[in-house]
Amino acid sequence: YTDVTQTITIDDITNPTGTAPADVTVECSGDVPAADITAITDEADNCTVNPTVTHEGDVSNGGSCPEIITRTYRITDDCGNYTDVTQTITINDITNPTGTAPADVTVECSGDVPAADITAITDEADNCTINPTVTHEGDVSNGGSCPEIITRTYRITDDCGNYTDVTQTITIDDTQAPLISGTILDQPANAMGSCIYEVPDVIGLVSVTDNCTATPALTITQSPTVGTEISANTAVTITVADECGNTATTFVNILVPASVT
Repeated sequence: YTDVTQTITIDDITNPTGTAPADVTVECSGDVPAADITAITDEADNCTVNPTVTHEGDVSNGGSCPEIITRTYRITDDCGNYTDVTQTITINDITNPTGTAPADVTVECSGDVPAADITAITDEADNCTINPTVTHEGDVSNGGSCPEIITRTYRITDDCGNYTDVTQTITIDDTQAPLISGTILDQPANAMGSCIYEVPDVIGLVSVTDNCTATPALTITQSPTVGTEISANTAVTITVADECGNTATTFVNILVPASVT
């Protein structure tokens, strides 16, 4: 007899198949899901009953806001044939940070307005950024006076440039009357002739200071006015009004000779 032989070569050269997990978008790097080989559920091969799935690694594009991560899984059969599938993970923070403005304040004078202070915001927070930045964006006046309203704006910004503006209202309202000082004494009436007397100018007897203005634009009046004819002792009222209309008064006695009274 004669034996003849046939060589049968079994050589799997077909790559397995499978589908990557769905692409995902998250806000923060801490939200990136861990690699999970069980997320590939349809791996298959022409020969290998259960091809192997491995996580080959994550590669970032180096960007930020967004950052793109490409995650690669490999499906391998028993002959080393493999197919790589990729999942795209996008990290993109779109949530604004939060924080509370300093409490509103009311002051008497413009010189009492507190300086801007970013440390007065103590509760700034963000979903991704551990320490969001606080900046003073500026003060805007309403152009008024008595009161004047200033709106001060602070901005809270995260690492992706998302921001929230918070405002503090500063009210400038002078409610204090000016202070009249000086020695106020009885003053003789101006003799204008026999039995005729007039009220003198007594405004110069007083000095005035104001809580807000070093050289205030004061309105000072006296009543009765200079030159008013009198025939008996008369009390003259001196009234001082500051720029906000706060007033103070004092009195000067105008005396006429006893022979007239």
